[in-house]
This record gives sequence, structure tokens and C-alpha cells, in this order.
Amino acid sequence: MLDLLIEHKTSKEISRLLGISPHTVDQRIMLARAKLGVASRNEIAQAYRRLKGIYEQSVYQESPVANLPARVDELRREDEEAGFQLVTTLGITPGGQPKPDVYFHVLPEIFDGPYGTLMRLGYIAAITIFLILIILGGLAMFAQVSTMFQR
Repeated sequence: MLDLLIEHKTSKEISRLLGISPHTVDQRIMLARAKLGVASRNEIAQAYRRLKGIYEQSVYQESPVANLPARVDELRREDEEAGFQLVTTLGITPGGQPKPDVYFHVLPEIFDGPYGTLMRLGYIAAITIFLILIILGGLAMFAQVSTMFQR
């Protein structure tokens, strides 16, 4: 949206291009104005233009991360020359790309399948009931202790 503001588009033009209401555009511009600490639309455009220039510079130009694929291949060759065998884990190919047919399970398998959502909701309900019982037990203990001290 701020890119369109740099092009000196009005709120109505921006809203038509983005498919949102002009009121939403004005709200977002107001939030950007507060975030950037400026007073007008022109100052927002200038500040955003400056920030955009700073962040468009590549962060990795002189970083070792920029040459990471070449470095990985170099290390692989060194390992193979030393007699080490490459073992792939987690469904990653020797080229460093994930295998497309590998499914990574984040949750236990019981939560997958046709009743997975129902199982998750059941576990959430059970945990909620458990926490409520702990809170009620704590309140009951507090009530008993407070009656002991009142006597």
C-alpha cells in the first residue's frame, strides 16, 4: 500500500487497486504515520522511500550465507574425498532440497486422519477441565486455610 502512496495515489485510487475500502486505506496510512513518527502523507512517502532504499540492499551480498549452496557442495566433496558417506535425514535430498513426497508429522498420528480434529478438540477439552479442577482445588484449599485462621 505504501508503494502506491509513493506514486502519489489517493486513498480512493489505492482502495480500488487493492480491493479494500478507502476508510481502511486511511486507517492504515494513519497507523503508518504513527509508526514512522511523521505528520503528513508526503512525509510518510519520504520516510518509506528512505526505508525501502535501505532494505532493498541485499543483506547477504558479502555474507557467507550468500555462497551457502557453493559452500555446501564444497564441504560435501571434501567429505566424500575423506571417505565419509552422506546420510540424508528429514527427507532432504543430497542437493539440499526437501523431498516432495515426505510428510513431516508435527502432531502425533492420533491427531491425523478422519477423526483428528475431534481428537484435538477432545484433548483441549480434557486439558481445560483439568485446569479448572486445579483452580477449584486451589480455591477450596484457600477457603479452608482462611477459615482456619479466622478461628
